[in-house]
Amino acid sequence: MNPVLGVCGCICSECDLFNNDCKGCHAVEGVACWLHDVGLDVCDFYACCKKDKHLQHCGECQEIPCSKFWANKNPEWTKEEHQQIVQDRVDLLRGLINEG
Repeated sequence: MNPVLGVCGCICSECDLFNNDCKGCHAVEGVACWLHDVGLDVCDFYACCKKDKHLQHCGECQEIPCSKFWANKNPEWTKEEHQQIVQDRVDLLRGLINEG
């Protein structure tokens, strides 16, 4: 099975909530079940990428990684872990551009 990716490069299909409470950001149009935990109505990545810029994913954006990537840090991650996760997501999304 191919992984289901969010616009931000998160692998939705690896999340514990996938297939139970969520089908991935594309399927739910950015209205993920966890948004109430962070005080949002729509994922800020999805709103910017899909609604504002009309892109398929953040890898198509010239600003990647933007401030959203750095602001959305899990408090359990170290700075180094977060930097690596952002880099991995950016690389994954840019790879989609190179495949297409």
